[in-house]
Amino acid sequence: MLTITLMLLASALTCLIFIYNDGAVLSALRGNNYAAGREFTVLLEKIEKIYIGEYDEGEVRAAAMRAAVNALGDRWSFYMTPEEHEEYLQSVSNQYAGIGVGVFIDDESDGMGVSYTYSGSPADKAGILAGDVITAIDGESLAGLDLDDMRELLARPIGETVELTILKPDGTVEIISVVYDLVFIDPISYEMLDGNIGYIEIANFEAGSADGFISAVEHLLEQGALALVFDVRGNGGGRVSEMTQMLDYLLPEGEIFISVDINGREDIIWSDSEMIDIHAVVIVDRYSFSAAEYFAATLREYGYAEIVGEQTTGKSRSQRTETLPGGGALHISTSQYLTKNRVALFDVGGVTPDHPLSLTDEEFRQLLSGNMEKDMDPQLMLALSLAGRTED
Repeated sequence: MLTITLMLLASALTCLIFIYNDGAVLSALRGNNYAAGREFTVLLEKIEKIYIGEYDEGEVRAAAMRAAVNALGDRWSFYMTPEEHEEYLQSVSNQYAGIGVGVFIDDESDGMGVSYTYSGSPADKAGILAGDVITAIDGESLAGLDLDDMRELLARPIGETVELTILKPDGTVEIISVVYDLVFIDPISYEMLDGNIGYIEIANFEAGSADGFISAVEHLLEQGALALVFDVRGNGGGRVSEMTQMLDYLLPEGEIFISVDINGREDIIWSDSEMIDIHAVVIVDRYSFSAAEYFAATLREYGYAEIVGEQTTGKSRSQRTETLPGGGALHISTSQYLTKNRVALFDVGGVTPDHPLSLTDEEFRQLLSGNMEKDMDPQLMLALSLAGRTED
C-alpha cells in the first residue's frame, strides 16, 4: 500500500527531480516544485511518526524517485540508486564485479543455467562451462528463487570466495570455489567461416567496442575475407561515439547520425571519405536495441548491407546520465535520433529485415545458452548464404 501511495503521489511530480536527505528536500525552487517537495516531506514525516510497521527509509526514498521517473512514461528513462549507478558505470566500461558468467533460469533443474563464461574470468579459470547449472550457492539451494534473488545471493565484496554447487551436463555434481572479482568483457569476437566469409559478433557498443571491431575487420581482411557478417542479436546498444566510429570506418562520406534536441535542432555526425569496400550482412533479432538496430539500418540505407533476422524493437531516443547529490543518478531521454533518411526507428516499429527469419523457441534457447553450433543456426546460415552469393 505504501508503494502504491508513493507512485500515485509521484505521478503528480513528473517534472520534479529531488533528493530527500536527512529530512530535507533539495529541489529547484521554481514553479510548483517547492510546494510539491514540501508535500513529499510531510508525507515522509507522517510515515515516520504514525506508521506501525517496519520499513527501510532508503527503500522508500528510492521507490519515490523511481516512481517520479516512471511517471514520464518513457521506458528508456530510469532512476538508479548509488549502488545501481556504480554497477551501471562498470557495465558501460565493459567491466563489472562478478564471476564472469551469463546466466538464465534452468527450468529443468530450477537452478541458474550458465549460457557462457567470459574468457579469463574467475569462472573460466575455475572450470565452469556453458551448459553447467549452478544449483546452490554456499550450500543454499537456488530452487524457487528468481534470477534477481540468485544474483543477490551470489554477490559479495571483490576478493571473497563463493562456493558453487555445479550440475554438469552428464549429471555429475561438483563443488567449485570461485573468487568474486572484477570481470573485463571483450564486446567483439570474430572468426573466418567457410567461403572466406568473415563473421563478427558485436555484444554491445560500449567502451572499447569500436577499436575491437576495427581490429577484427582488419584481421579478417588480411586473411582474405570476401564478405562480412555482423551479428548484433541480443545487443542492447551502447555509446553513440563507439557506433559512429564503426560506421565512419566502414562507410563513405555522408551523414551517419542525426540527433534532434528538445528544441528541434539537428546535430549531425559525418563519415569521412575513407571506407571499406566490401559487402556485408547484418543479423538482428527482437533484442537488438538502440545502437544495434541503428547500426543495421544505417548500413542498409547506404546500400552496404542486407539485414537478416527478426523485427527489432524500435528505439530512437538517446539518453544522458545525470549524477544526483546523494550518489544516485537520473538516466533520461534528452534527444531523438534519426537515420540518414530521417527515419525515427520508433515511429516505424523498428528495423524490418530484408530477409525475415525467426528462430524456434528451442533454437533461441540454444543460442542463448551458447550451445548452438554455427551450422545449426538458421539465421547465420542464411546470412552466410547471402554474403557468399554476392561474390559468385
